Amino acid sequence: MTDPRFTYQGLLELVEGDHELIARLVEEGMIERRGDDRAMVDVDRVLLVRTLWRELEIDWPGVEVVLRLRDELEAARARIAELEGTAAPPPRERH
Repeated sequence: MTDPRFTYQGLLELVEGDHELIARLVEEGMIERRGDDRAMVDVDRVLLVRTLWRELEIDWPGVEVVLRLRDELEAARARIAELEGTAAPPPRERH
C-alpha cells in the first residue's frame, strides 16, 4: 500500500496543478490537513473526483452521488465476499 500522506506540492502534481480542485476537496473533507504541511489523501478517490469534475464535467452534486454509490458498491462487494466465504459449505469428498 502506498503512503496516503502528501505535501501540498505533491497534491498539486497529482492533480496536474489544479489548485481549485484541491481547495474543493479540502472544503468537502476529502483531504484531511495535517499540521506538518502534509495531508491525508485517498489517491484513487482524488483521481476519480478529478476525472468526474474536470474531464467529464459532472457538477459537484453529481460527483457526490457517484462517490456515494461507489462506496456503497464497495461495501456490498465486501459483504458478498464475506458471505460467500462463510456461508458456502465445504466441498464434499467423493469416495
